[in-house]
Order: sequence, then structure tokens, then C-alpha cells
Amino acid sequence: MLILIFSLLLTQVYSIKDGAPVDECSYPGLCVVLAPNDAIICNGVKIGGLLSVPELCGSGMNNFLDNNDLTVICGESTTNFTLTQGTKGAVSDGVYTFDTSTFTGGCNGDAVVYDGLSDIDKTSCEVVGYGADTQSSKTYDGVAQVTSVLASTSSPCCDVILDNLTQDQKGVIIDRTAEFNCVTANGATCGTGDLGAPVYCNTTAGTTVVIGLTSSSPCTSGGRFLVHDLTHGSTKIKF
Repeated sequence: MLILIFSLLLTQVYSIKDGAPVDECSYPGLCVVLAPNDAIICNGVKIGGLLSVPELCGSGMNNFLDNNDLTVICGESTTNFTLTQGTKGAVSDGVYTFDTSTFTGGCNGDAVVYDGLSDIDKTSCEVVGYGADTQSSKTYDGVAQVTSVLASTSSPCCDVILDNLTQDQKGVIIDRTAEFNCVTANGATCGTGDLGAPVYCNTTAGTTVVIGLTSSSPCTSGGRFLVHDLTHGSTKIKF
């Protein structure tokens, strides 16, 4: 399993397919995790002083941290935080969290998880992440990419994707009891560099909220991909 995790984390790191460059400061809590050579490990979101990443990323990060520091950039590229060697993340419901409470920089603050109290503007949802432009260029370039989310559904299509993660899509799901959504986007997450890319929506009250973290990468525009559900199964994010 560890060999598979490392091979996936260190290969096929592309930008969001058919995405557009975006101002990372407009997306609360958006972060990217870098290996010592600035290779992108994954994306994540900072919530309440904790960096949240999907289980494939978190497992890989824990193993990197056995022997190395890792860099976390949240917001503008000039501000970063170091996860020091020996740090370990904790996992629950398929999502790892790492303590970033001492990090006070960044232009985008912390994200707010959707709480179901107001409705979602279903035309506003987007997936945002970092990646490299080509497979041979896996280093962080400071450019976040965005594509619009067209649909978010629940378990039936997730079951199909789970059975094809190492075939049609890249990813590893360790905890199949975790809650997922199946998301269709105008573009696509593409390669493991987009794993952990947060899905954001605006509420009808005008608040930008996060609903999940990308957990698979089809690299086919208009295709479906898995998202770890951060809302604990809210039906209001299904559309």
C-alpha cells in the first residue's frame, strides 16, 4: 500500500484540466503542501487552525514527515508554514488533519464548513487547486486553477468510481465507510496534484463555504470524481 501511495503522490501532477487561473486570496483556507524539492504533494483547506487533507495525502504526508519537513502555503506564495519532521496528522472519517494553529499569515484566512443553516447557491460551486502544467514539471508555480461544479450527488455513482480508482481514475480510498459526494465539473481534477482540492460554494446569505475535498482525478472534462464530504452528509449540497 505504501509503495502505491508514494507512486501516486509523485506522478501525474497536472493542473485542473480546462481550468482558469484564479486569485487564491479569494478562497478561504486554500492551501498546498510541498515536498522539500517544491514538488506538489496535494492541496488542502485550513479550518479552525487545522489543515485538512484526504486520506491518501495525509498518509503520504505522515510518511514524508518521518524524515523531512514539509512546506504548507496558504494564500499568497510568499507566506508559508513548516510542518516539521516528526509531526503526525490524525485521521477521522477519511480526512487527515495537521495542526497549523501557529500559522498566522496568508491572505485567505480559514475556511468555513457549510453548516446547512442557509441554502447553497448551486450555480456558484467551484473546485480550486494547484498543480503543474506538465508531468515533467511537478513543482509549485504559485498559480491556482478553478473550474465550475455542475452537479453533486451521493452514493450510487461513488460506488462505481470506488471500483475503478486505480484504473480510470487516480486515487486510493482506504476508508470506504467515509462519506463521499460524486461531483461533476465543467473541467476536471487531473492527476494527484489536484487531490485535496477544496470544493467551495456560496450560500444564499453570501458566505463562501467549503463542502468537500477532492479524492480522485479523472482528468476528463465533464467527468465525475469523488469528494470527501466535510458536511457530514448534508442533503442541501446535492444538486
